[in-house]
Amino acid sequence: MTYEQYWHGDPWLVRAYAQAYLLRRKVDNEQAWIQGAYIANAVTVAIANTFGKKKTDYLKKPLEIFPKTEAEKKAEVREERRKVIAWLNGMARKAKKKKTTGSG
Repeated sequence: MTYEQYWHGDPWLVRAYAQAYLLRRKVDNEQAWIQGAYIANAVTVAIANTFGKKKTDYLKKPLEIFPKTEAEKKAEVREERRKVIAWLNGMARKAKKKKTTGSG
C-alpha cells in the first residue's frame, strides 16, 4: 500500500490490504508445511533404506491437499475394481493350472 493510498485513499482499502497480507501469510505457511512434509518423507525413506531391513519407497504421487472431485473418486473406484478383478483372475488361473497339473 502506498503512502498516498494510506493517507488519502479509501479507508476500507487499508482493511483489504491487511486481509490480503494475512491470506498471503496463510498460503505461504501452508506451502512451507507441505514442503516440510515432503522433506520429512524423504528423510524417513533415506533412513529406513539405510538402516532398515525392508526397502521403503518415496511417495508415488503428490500429497492430496484438496478434496477430490466426484469424477476423481469414481476413477479411483474403477481402478481399484480393475485391480481386484485382475487379482481374482490371476488366482483363478493359478487354481486352474494347479488342478490340471494335479499338484497339490
